[in-house]
Amino acid sequence: MIVIPILFLLCGYSLVYIVGRPVIHFTSSSLQLFLLSELPKFEKNEQTLPELDRKTIETNEQTIFSSQIVYPRAGYRYGRVVADSVSLDVPLYYGDSAEILRQGAGQYMGSVYPGELGTTLVAGHNADEFGKLIAIKKSDVIQIKASYGDYSYQIYKIAVLDKNAEEIKLLLTQKEQPKLILYTCYPIDSIGLTDQRLFVFADLVQGPLIQEHQ
Repeated sequence: MIVIPILFLLCGYSLVYIVGRPVIHFTSSSLQLFLLSELPKFEKNEQTLPELDRKTIETNEQTIFSSQIVYPRAGYRYGRVVADSVSLDVPLYYGDSAEILRQGAGQYMGSVYPGELGTTLVAGHNADEFGKLIAIKKSDVIQIKASYGDYSYQIYKIAVLDKNAEEIKLLLTQKEQPKLILYTCYPIDSIGLTDQRLFVFADLVQGPLIQEHQ
């Protein structure tokens, strides 16, 4: 009967298709890629960190109540670090994780907020904007433009120290004066982590001090 040979023929074609399907698919995909008039564009998938809205807060130019402030949570962008003397302008985040430092400057969460009595410690990669700190000088001004106010700090010292320097630990414990420390890996042209850091020390010269609400 003619039906049986036809069935064998169909089964044979089906088997060839199943076995050869991966090769056929690869060949057709490669051909489509070769015939593209433009190279395909592959999007870089990056994490977008949240940002606090900047709000106008009533102050007497000297103080601001803590109850008026929406403090940033870990990972939130809440301001900018600006130093006009070296054309530095970088986003400021609360926290200093690897992801944060890929996107801007990060505040060590064990330090005080700008405007509080104590020391604010901010890190940044030497391969990015913070590499410009090598050209900054004593008496230059650094601005922290926070979501709740603008703060100006004047540099009083620049030093290369060990990453675990006792001087930094002591400054993080003081609660008498509002200070700012920026730091980055040193040498500036180094690739990867090093044992030394370039530290920039500054005192607050303008901006409202944060007070507990009475």
